[in-house]
Amino acid sequence: MLGKYEICKEKPYPLGCYIDYDKSLVVRAIFTDSKKRGITLYSSVKGRESISFSFPENLKRGAIYSARIRNIENIDDYDSYNYFADNAYFCDSYAKHVIGLEKFGEDVPDNEIRAKLDNKSLLSHSDVCFDWGNDANPLIPYENSFVYLLNVRGFTKSSSSGVASSKRGTFLGILEKIPYLKELGVTTLEIMPCYEMNEVENPVKKAAGNTEKLVYSKDGSLLGEKDITKKVNFWGYKKGYYFAPRTSFCENPQDAENEFKLFVKTLHENGIEVILQFFFEDNENESLIIDALRFWRCTYHVDGFHLKGARVPIRQIVKEPLFTDAKIWYDWFDTGDIYGGKAPDERVLAIYNNAFMYASRRFLKSDDNTVNDFLKAMIHNDPASGVVNYICDYEGFRLADLVAYEHKHNEENGENNKDGSDNNLSWNCGIEGRTRKHNILELRNKQMKNILTMLFMAQGTPMLYSGDEFGNSQAGNNNPYCQDNETGWVDWRALDKNRDIYDYVRFLVKLRFSNNFLHSGKPFKLMDYISCGYPDLSCHGKEAWRPDLSGYSHILGMLYCGLYDNKKDSEKPFIYVCYNMHWARNEFALPGLPAGLRWSLLSDTGAYAGVELHPDNTEFNMLDDRSVRIYISEKDPDYKKKKEVKKKKNGKN
Repeated sequence: MLGKYEICKEKPYPLGCYIDYDKSLVVRAIFTDSKKRGITLYSSVKGRESISFSFPENLKRGAIYSARIRNIENIDDYDSYNYFADNAYFCDSYAKHVIGLEKFGEDVPDNEIRAKLDNKSLLSHSDVCFDWGNDANPLIPYENSFVYLLNVRGFTKSSSSGVASSKRGTFLGILEKIPYLKELGVTTLEIMPCYEMNEVENPVKKAAGNTEKLVYSKDGSLLGEKDITKKVNFWGYKKGYYFAPRTSFCENPQDAENEFKLFVKTLHENGIEVILQFFFEDNENESLIIDALRFWRCTYHVDGFHLKGARVPIRQIVKEPLFTDAKIWYDWFDTGDIYGGKAPDERVLAIYNNAFMYASRRFLKSDDNTVNDFLKAMIHNDPASGVVNYICDYEGFRLADLVAYEHKHNEENGENNKDGSDNNLSWNCGIEGRTRKHNILELRNKQMKNILTMLFMAQGTPMLYSGDEFGNSQAGNNNPYCQDNETGWVDWRALDKNRDIYDYVRFLVKLRFSNNFLHSGKPFKLMDYISCGYPDLSCHGKEAWRPDLSGYSHILGMLYCGLYDNKKDSEKPFIYVCYNMHWARNEFALPGLPAGLRWSLLSDTGAYAGVELHPDNTEFNMLDDRSVRIYISEKDPDYKKKKEVKKKKNGKN
């Protein structure tokens, strides 16, 4: 049956299994503590039986068994495989495609016995290629980036997304939203885990040859089938097959590799970067981690990775020569050790900055002793690494819920509302949850715009979670990791309902990226280092140049000087942002401008309309409670007339 096959030694790297150009089977796999180990090939050809090959000890180097198997009869008839160790079968950790997980949320058993029957590794060929054309990584600097975080399934799964039904919840569904993303101003897509995995948390376990279903709880105790409530890990932060794109996120699961390549290529053609999240357990093999990241960088041309897990070999990763131009995000970096105390010419590392989230949320809800921390978060910038700022992440309240709920409402998760953070730093504006009271709804709308202003006026790279730009709600659930339904999906109907919030985000994005001094790659010096009469950034309050940074202060004015803009032959305006997070109206001073300029009101999240500038442009102005106002300098058409009046007045005196 097997013919005169030949098993030869092969170099041990790279790990994995494939059919080579000469029709030989190359196998490199890790086996530990087994007396018998090898590979079983499966065929989809009717009547063709599976075949197995055992690996002798002489193929072993360390824990790696590497072999080249030649002269396998009808090798092209075999399209999948599994490894075996003694009597247990398992999928290849380095598999490029896993068969059996194509339907999201389907209860596919993945214990060792059933793996032989249900989950298999697709046998790849070394001569398979994809036409990348002139694909190139956009390489967008952090100071010019706007990150948009999404869950592939949740982003377009709802029928309200307007995406074709076959593409809802898929990579191709995201591509249909490219015009929307570009209109919003997004430069970088961050994708929650999209590598292959079995997302079912309580998989049914069935013994081979036994028709009775044996179901176990997480603690290993046997349960009756009626006692089981199937739960899926909707977010996907768990161990998986790190080399395979997720087939359930594909319109055509059988062609997942090419579909994901098309996904990346199309986004690159539209100038959008692709950053993938990877979660690794504490005991994960460090070699596998680095191999997986190399694979996605080389095979799928992704632009970088957001790494999650407590024991990621971060120093080895950032020192990898392949990643010198790849974006690497993590909770922290010892950049002094990595770069030897010298800042790099181009920043590729970035820290996910939860300090901004905490500071902006506390300032928004009018807590005492917050203005200093808020100011630090607003100007925080690092010449050695980027800083990704956000007000809402995948975990925690959505933006709309941040201003509508003070307490989490996670009952639907089935954990007695004990899951999820209790430290939400939220304020419901007077009523918990849904309401029809117009004054409460108006205040919530204003609060969302207030904190969005903080995000886009801060110096770090802004990140929004999908749907927050138009007030998508999760009904107070701050941990919907298992909600593969309307709670976890983006409800696109909210876009029409909250169009003004979406338009305000677009306004902020345009304002930020049309003025370089609002998104510099270098920290503010807070001094007049070009001798123009103004610092690059200055702070103000009820009196110009005298901010109130006391523990009881809830106001802050920030003046950005456009004279520090490095653009040539362009207008370089001054921009002044006034934050009043107090529950009462407050006076603000407008700092004086250079001769020939005057202040013009650009936006106001408040409802107070009594804004009139004093002729000398330095009058106190009343700012509505819990509101943000943005001024921009403009040429004063009456400047010459005012100058003549002032000259005559001085002459009389």
